[in-house]
Amino acid sequence: MKKRHISVILILLIALMIVIFCFSAQPAEESTVTSSRVCQFIAKRIFSNFDSYEDDLQKKIISGMTHAVRKTAHFAEYALMGFLWYLLLRKKKLNILLAISGTAVYAASDELHQKFVAGRSSQLSDVLLDTCGGCFGVLAAFILLCILYCCTDKKIMHWGVWKK
Repeated sequence: MKKRHISVILILLIALMIVIFCFSAQPAEESTVTSSRVCQFIAKRIFSNFDSYEDDLQKKIISGMTHAVRKTAHFAEYALMGFLWYLLLRKKKLNILLAISGTAVYAASDELHQKFVAGRSSQLSDVLLDTCGGCFGVLAAFILLCILYCCTDKKIMHWGVWKK
């Protein structure tokens, strides 16, 4: 991979880490407002007449969606992180293990960071969910590169390493 591509991947990875850090730095009340806005956006897309519902029903729907939206966001952002880690490390030995480890370490440090934010807590279940997301992202990157390299006639030397 060209150095320019590696630089872009590294910049994207660092930007993602900064975004995750900023979301984790939100106090609980602010985080709840952010999640509620996302849930309201989704609810308006799912229920065409959502705005005509009574306020209590709207709040109940949004409240019911919040947990699923938060956990899906955890999984998705760390899947992207695992994907980027794998692309960055794909030519290294133990690239899959390193990519998953990088994601897991960042997930653990992020949960530790949340412990010191007003109204937030750190949960081992979130670290596990984030790591599963990272594993999914690594697998997706690996499969995508396999397909890409098989279509360009590169030979697979061993897991995750190709040669023209």
